[in-house]
Amino acid sequence: MIYLIGTSHIAKESLEKVEMNISGRKPDLVAVELDLARLQGLIHKKKGKIQLPLFQKVIVLLLQKMQDTLSKETGILPGQEMLDAVRHAKKADAQVALIDQKINVTISRLMKAMGFREKAKLMAYLVLGFLGLGASKVLPAEKGIDLNKIPEDEFIEYAMGYMESSFPSIYKVLVADRNWYMAHNLMKLSGKFETIVAVVGAGHVQGMKKLLEDEKIEVKVL
Repeated sequence: MIYLIGTSHIAKESLEKVEMNISGRKPDLVAVELDLARLQGLIHKKKGKIQLPLFQKVIVLLLQKMQDTLSKETGILPGQEMLDAVRHAKKADAQVALIDQKINVTISRLMKAMGFREKAKLMAYLVLGFLGLGASKVLPAEKGIDLNKIPEDEFIEYAMGYMESSFPSIYKVLVADRNWYMAHNLMKLSGKFETIVAVVGAGHVQGMKKLLEDEKIEVKVL
């Protein structure tokens, strides 16, 4: 059985959900949405260095800055729930698997997939968001969220749909391709471990669930 836990990387609720399910279920394996570089970055509280051309580096830095700004509102280090999952796995005597694609590969594929217009549009949205001016253009007021909580399924579906229609290349590389990559790793691991708890961003849960179920693998969303 594979149990999928969907999280928000800066929400306090994510930490509580991860601890409760790993400590309570005592899985054989805990799988996390990380690669080795990102895990080491979380452990040492350092951001990995990625070699990119200037324009692309600015996009990555803006994304990191926005995430850091939001995390200050919750007091949670971005990705803390993944690090906690690894620590709780060790306490529960469970093995740990890093199931995500290498971050350098993801960023490289993203920049190759995006055309100039999509990069320019993303840059404009990021600058507006950094200045606190763009949220209303992306998410209507009634769809606002509490940063301390994991977003509701309706909100996640809306956000994923918006990304897919407005930034199709970004959606394919960051969401769809990684859904397949992580689900494929879980498929292989399911043949070796009886009970797996997989901790992934909430935006990946439904896509991964469908991929796993299509392969007749028993999966439950927590």
